[in-house]
Amino acid sequence: MSDLLENHLAKKQEKTNPSTSQSTNLQTVPSGSSHNIINDIGTDLKEMSASSSSASHSQEEQIEKISSDIHTLSFSDRSEGNQNININSEENSIQNNSLSGSKKRNARKKERLKKLQIHSPNESNQDIKPEAIQTAPPVPTQNGINPLQNFFLKQVAPLYANTSSSYLENLAHHPQLHLMQSMQLREMFLHYQFASSAPNTPLMQQAHGSNSHNFVNSAFAYQPKYFQNAMQHPLLSKTFVNANHCNMHQSSSFHQMTKSNSFSNSQETKTNNSPRRQRNQKKQDNKDNDDKKFNAYISLEEVELGLQNNTLLEGVLRINPKQFQHSYVSSTDRSEQDVLIDGIKNRNRALEGDVVIVQYIDSESEENNDSNEDNKQKRGKVVFIKEKVHTRLCIGKLKLMPDKNRQRALFVPRDHRIPRLNIPFTNWPDNFYQDSKSYENTLFSAKIIDWFDVRFALGKLDCNIGESGDMQTETKAILAQTDLDITPFGPEVRHLYPRLDYTIPEEEKNIREDCRKLCIFSIDPANCRDIDDAVSCKKLDNDNYEIGVHISDVAHFLTENTILDEKVAEKATTIYLVEKAYHMLPDDMCMLCSLFPGVDKLAFSIFWEVTESGIVISHRFAKTIIHSCCQLAYEHAQAVLEFKENAEDNFPEIYNGFNYQDVYQTIKILGKLSAIFRKNRFEGGALRIDQPKVSFHLSPVNGLPDSFCIYQSKESHQLIEEFMLLANMTVAKRIYDDHPQLAVLRCHPTPSIFMLRQLAKSLKPMGIDLEISSAGDLQRSLLSYAGPDSEDRGKGMVLNMLCAKPMTRAKYFCAGGQSEEDFHHYALNVPLYTHFTSPIRRYADIMVHRLLAASLNYRDVPKWDVDKVSMITAQCNKQKYNAKKAGELSTELYTLKYIELNSPLVTEAVVVEVKEKYIDVIIVAMGLNRRIFFNNDFPGDYKCIKNDAGIKLSKMELTWNAIEDLPTIIQVIEVFSILQVEMHKGDDMVKVETKLVRPK
Repeated sequence: MSDLLENHLAKKQEKTNPSTSQSTNLQTVPSGSSHNIINDIGTDLKEMSASSSSASHSQEEQIEKISSDIHTLSFSDRSEGNQNININSEENSIQNNSLSGSKKRNARKKERLKKLQIHSPNESNQDIKPEAIQTAPPVPTQNGINPLQNFFLKQVAPLYANTSSSYLENLAHHPQLHLMQSMQLREMFLHYQFASSAPNTPLMQQAHGSNSHNFVNSAFAYQPKYFQNAMQHPLLSKTFVNANHCNMHQSSSFHQMTKSNSFSNSQETKTNNSPRRQRNQKKQDNKDNDDKKFNAYISLEEVELGLQNNTLLEGVLRINPKQFQHSYVSSTDRSEQDVLIDGIKNRNRALEGDVVIVQYIDSESEENNDSNEDNKQKRGKVVFIKEKVHTRLCIGKLKLMPDKNRQRALFVPRDHRIPRLNIPFTNWPDNFYQDSKSYENTLFSAKIIDWFDVRFALGKLDCNIGESGDMQTETKAILAQTDLDITPFGPEVRHLYPRLDYTIPEEEKNIREDCRKLCIFSIDPANCRDIDDAVSCKKLDNDNYEIGVHISDVAHFLTENTILDEKVAEKATTIYLVEKAYHMLPDDMCMLCSLFPGVDKLAFSIFWEVTESGIVISHRFAKTIIHSCCQLAYEHAQAVLEFKENAEDNFPEIYNGFNYQDVYQTIKILGKLSAIFRKNRFEGGALRIDQPKVSFHLSPVNGLPDSFCIYQSKESHQLIEEFMLLANMTVAKRIYDDHPQLAVLRCHPTPSIFMLRQLAKSLKPMGIDLEISSAGDLQRSLLSYAGPDSEDRGKGMVLNMLCAKPMTRAKYFCAGGQSEEDFHHYALNVPLYTHFTSPIRRYADIMVHRLLAASLNYRDVPKWDVDKVSMITAQCNKQKYNAKKAGELSTELYTLKYIELNSPLVTEAVVVEVKEKYIDVIIVAMGLNRRIFFNNDFPGDYKCIKNDAGIKLSKMELTWNAIEDLPTIIQVIEVFSILQVEMHKGDDMVKVETKLVRPK
């Protein structure tokens, strides 16, 4: 076909355009130089296709018109040193030729159309010779060979040998073709527009084996996506990708030409191609393109100016995991509503946890017509990312595109807050295209490397994690998703701490207080292996008690500014998953520092003199040597506190010359004093919101969960908790007094007063009065509904969850880097707080130990600066949150596995929220949040009854259809309703299908 077209065009050129020698010479080759002419061809194609039902002479006119237009694309010879394009300057020749007499013109067209044959590659026509391969314009060569073109011919072209015609979309913007700008581009375009199948590559002689069809019917059979694919072309460098992206406006005419057009009659064609219609179409195209692109970030100068005049807001981005289109940034004033960032475009490439700069925008449509401005939702858009906290890593699955694209595949993250990724074929796993089904259940880790299109980002695969559903694979996925490093410590750090047979040197004993004669013991979970703390109690001569809290002296063994110290600071925290703990310290160092019974250990101790009525008279600090006499589990201490008769029978071994009665008396005294401390603390305005925590028992055979229980805070837990809180508060005051600039403290910012106010307003009609003026008021108002004496466990779970939503995260900070008014800990209601009691599992505690040691002259004052301490506290905050998230995901993983093993599982749930098409519930036995949708699968009708007093008062009215012997049932669901639900494993490991059970 291309030979016939070329001959036809050559004859046309000789007759109608003899003045080619008088051409305009251009010094460079503009990327869009041929696009304007091609656009005219595209317009003719549209006219031709739109009039396909008219007379045959109309088609002939269109062919003549297109042939004339294509003629203007011809090029003259190029000199070796100059790459010029010769374009006919007589642009009006096409119009002049079209004005000749209709009879002669139609006769000539019919004659030419007879000669214009379209041959199938299978036809045995000896007269048609293979098309000669066009060469690129002269460019610098190496040994006579152009390396770029040689690579293009030998490496790129074969990649498309078996693809569909979609390869043309990507090659249209390939920089090599921009360089070549030759007849091949025109012939490629003709093949693409006028044949149902295209050659395997424009630089190869053979063609597809599919049959050719009438070009009128196939001209617009395919809808190209030039810019989308060109920008994602895996063979382009990032520079070329960005260049193509930036030059999209230059190529808009070519893009517009390729848009899909429906066939219509002749009158509609005239309307569609009117100037007004074209202008409107161009505006719509520009709008569509703008909607797909992100806005550019503002400059740092504009950021600083905007923050100063309060036109911009700085904050941490939070994305709704169940509705990723909505994200929020907290206002600086906690009494105001959070700013809503609606849509991915307004989020402007920011991800969960990023520190962003937000510009306020006006609400175009506000459903709430209330004149009260406080009730209107504040809206904004991200204009700058100050800190990319999110790692841009995600876990998901790789799929082929719906069109079986050979250049890019679709990566679908499990976390819907992360965009879908386009993965270039150069990064695909082995044999992925041919055997993509074998990867359907494979989990990959992928990373975002660029993001310029709202719909998807450009990514690359990081690693193959394993098969979905396998517990080890799922655990690796959790650790990768939360960016936690569990790499064991290598031999290069082994010389930096003593071995397990370490004995305390005499010189160390001489500078420490000897507490080995005290009745000291630890109380921890039964499976605990890192024992940070122990307690003691001794009666003084004045009938007061000396209470001691003894904390492992990890800082003595972890030398500052060593490679080990740096690695531990980077890990920052121990990671507790259901099946295993990944320690912050090397495992044998944990054993060395843990306060096991029967062995001399180094400790950092705090002693208080306390009266029998629980009044603290004085305190002191000391580095000590201790010898724990017993390692108790919470169950052992609880049995003593509850006066169980068999408590002694189940007691563990006791060392150091003490007996059961010694430990028993100490537990009773500590229990009594801790109860007083706890009572005084809550009366003083403290708040505690308990979240349900599931504990699993794993099978020793296969490691799978065979039972579970909800963690309950009992008196033995509270005993340890109260003395650890007291120790942390006491240390916080001392290090801040001695090191006001370097003190590592922990604060809990005020919650969103706006959200608390809205919550109290919505609960009031339900008969629940929440006092939100302070933490203490909130605690007291919650006690009657969610306290330990409350019989309605489900209601307590719901209220705790609702009250937890407005709360903010507690965080570490450097005292010199934060205003003193921000030191306050909201939940504890204390001015100063820190972490001192768990140095084996928290690096922040080690920092505090070093400061306290300097205060007591055990070491020199650390030569830190505020910036260094602030960086360390920021790392501790990040790692603590990630480890907490990993623990929650691990618990959820084993919960889902338990449901799978026992599916279907029928249990009790309590309603948290009612929406138009779904309800949110908490599975009471597991503390698991689930969403139940009402869709076509529901056997009946549903209707959401909204309440004018507030959306949270909505009700769901269900009408269950009559089946067999069961009549029609009407069920009304509202917040706090107790339901029976059935759970079973979904298609993916992270999904559990939850549905209502028909009421009896």
